[in-house]
Amino acid sequence: MKILFMSHETSRTGAPKVLLLFLKWIEANRKDVIIDVLTLRGGNLSEEFKHSSNQFYDFSALTQYKKPSIFERILMKFRLKKKINLKEKWIDKLSCNRYDVIYANTIATLPLASNISKRNKNTRLISHLHELNAIIKLSLPNFADYIDDVQQFIVPSQLVKTNLTKRWSIKEELIYVVYGCTETVSAKNAISEIKDNGIFTVGASGTVHWRKGQDVFLQLARYVKSNYPDVKINFVWVGSMPSQEKIIIEEDLKKLHLIDDVRFVGEVENPTDYYNNFDVFVMTSREDPFPLVCIEVGMLGKPIICFEGATGTEEIMKKGGGFIVPYLSVEDMAEKVVGYYNRKELIELHGEFNKKEFSAFSPEKICPQLYQIMVNKSMLND
Repeated sequence: MKILFMSHETSRTGAPKVLLLFLKWIEANRKDVIIDVLTLRGGNLSEEFKHSSNQFYDFSALTQYKKPSIFERILMKFRLKKKINLKEKWIDKLSCNRYDVIYANTIATLPLASNISKRNKNTRLISHLHELNAIIKLSLPNFADYIDDVQQFIVPSQLVKTNLTKRWSIKEELIYVVYGCTETVSAKNAISEIKDNGIFTVGASGTVHWRKGQDVFLQLARYVKSNYPDVKINFVWVGSMPSQEKIIIEEDLKKLHLIDDVRFVGEVENPTDYYNNFDVFVMTSREDPFPLVCIEVGMLGKPIICFEGATGTEEIMKKGGGFIVPYLSVEDMAEKVVGYYNRKELIELHGEFNKKEFSAFSPEKICPQLYQIMVNKSMLND
């Protein structure tokens, strides 16, 4: 079987990391599968993707415009040489590989995946959709135009499945729910340079973006510090931060008088070192299908607080391990944070629940599910 796996990028973020773990699992367990990888743009995990693939294509690099030489421009002027459309050239070349399956990871890859797959009638297109409704409409407003091109959809939570059936009229039998996975992480003492000298730490993580709610995180800190001035609580956000956002956040922290209480540490190579130092993890996201970070902090035994209707993590939190508060209610989230601060035994109780619950989200348990869906086009949901 020959499969083209497509990723929007090879960054150290949730969807690419899950895909990379899946590729590594296939490489170790299914020697008969030929893996090619096409990324729309590169990232800091490109070398790992290359290592786990037969052929690796960086579409942005391959189709980058190169200014023609003077001689070439003269030939084109007199129509002795045609201008080459690099995108079409590579789409044709990829379609000639006659893939059995094209596995489009995230909605950003769907238009190109559809274009390649339609050139071979025997190629099956699978869309692993990690997005909820606002991001779908922002990223691919004409998503409806591609739905019929897809034979199977894989989604990371029931929340995403419900969105696809209710708002986009996709048949339930075409959608398979498979939660994300991560390599097992274990708790250890926080490294000295990030240890907060025993101060209670509220953590959050993700690329700084309106979807992740860094503004909500700031309002959470403001509410706690304004209403509970005597509590010793620090707030730490781990994740990449665009330079423009960094300027805005720094100004907000100054005006809110929170410079000593809130830190945005940026992207780090090993975020687990920071997660280990969290006492509680807050999900301030407006939309988050099933963030990988929740699996990671859950495995570390950290309680989680999230917003109702905003994330697939709620499907686990309903069982225990944290709290679900009304959507964007900073006040309710803050009260739960202070509740944990005052009841350390509750942290231990919810943390132990999460350790057990999230241990199921390992590559050994999740990747076989993804593979079974990918190779069996006739299988039905359980």
